[in-house]
Amino acid sequence: MVYEFWDMRSNNLVAAFESEQEAIAAVRAMISEQGERTLEYLMLIEDDSENDSSRIVAMGLDLADLVRSAA
Repeated sequence: MVYEFWDMRSNNLVAAFESEQEAIAAVRAMISEQGERTLEYLMLIEDDSENDSSRIVAMGLDLADLVRSAA
């Protein structure tokens, strides 16, 4: 599985990670450096190419809740 950050305004891929933990660490770093508002237009997607499926993990400011629940 791959975890991808997408910009919801431009519909562009921002970054991809091999684990959810790596993606959460990236969100934590973004919050630390730029504040929670930087998450407003981001969406984290879990992409399972083996099963040809994907799901939204969290989007927007809900990403900050994901970081808090992973702590």
